[in-house]
Amino acid sequence: MDMVANPVALKCRYYDILEEHEADACVVRLSFDARCANREGVDSVSTGLLPLDGSIVGELFTDAAARIARGCGAHSYWAETDQYLLLALWADEADEAGLAATTERLYRELLGQTRERGYPHLVRVWNYFADINGEEQGLERYRQFCLGRFDAFAAADIAENQFPSACALGHRGGDLLIYALASKTPPHHFENPRQASAYHYPSEYGPRSPSFARASLLSLPGQLPKLFVSGTASVVGFVTLHPYSLSEQITVTLENLDLLLAHVAQQYASTTGDLPLLQAEVLKIYVRNAADLGEIKMRVEQAYPQVPAVYVAADICRADLLLEIDGIWNLSA
Repeated sequence: MDMVANPVALKCRYYDILEEHEADACVVRLSFDARCANREGVDSVSTGLLPLDGSIVGELFTDAAARIARGCGAHSYWAETDQYLLLALWADEADEAGLAATTERLYRELLGQTRERGYPHLVRVWNYFADINGEEQGLERYRQFCLGRFDAFAAADIAENQFPSACALGHRGGDLLIYALASKTPPHHFENPRQASAYHYPSEYGPRSPSFARASLLSLPGQLPKLFVSGTASVVGFVTLHPYSLSEQITVTLENLDLLLAHVAQQYASTTGDLPLLQAEVLKIYVRNAADLGEIKMRVEQAYPQVPAVYVAADICRADLLLEIDGIWNLSA
């Protein structure tokens, strides 16, 4: 985890209008929309996440310092450089045999493609699908998803210490979407000392525990280290704090972020001898109830003034959670 002084090349921003110069540097363009509907040959990936505030229409990853090869298939989009791969896969659940089986199939494909292309290390994965708190075949759909992901990881011999940072949110309808950042360089994964590791949750949270880390740090050659923080909510240990209570959940969520970032900085310093400055690049705030937007936005802006943020309508993986926050931070000396 060597610190470098070079500027950040891989960048993320939320956009209302695309700049002409960004076309060549585009890694992936993600659209915020009312339904997750992806088609072959399109140059953007539909997320099904509806923005709740402002004029933002999408999310853009760019890398002006890299040569980028891009391609797409009937149910996939990819972009790769000499250091990392961004791969998006999707499936229409109506054509599939249930969420657990569909998730396992897509994750097997994800792991197969990343390894075959030479990017064996998962850094960050985003998962979006409909009706996350609904029931399917006698089991909550989020737990169905966790079952499929776990089985794919187990089949590929992915160990717990290799689990990437991740989020899983419910959109308002459409495809199961999974997109991931994978690299040639192994990332460093982190847990939150205030939270139980998700992969150690007890069986009351499902037949298979969620398979993700709380944050992942990617150090690309010649670039500042970049920290990808998983979806973070009002969970302490493995228990939801303040079920259905908005103000208290905002407080705990922001505290959890602070503790995680402090832990990452401490661990980084113990390895390198340098205490890093962590600067937030972007935040994404998932909001269950649109009526809660005002209070959530006020509190987030107080905690993170001047940080670009997008607020999107989404269901959180637990029915008693009202918001979740993830984001990207850059580390510098």
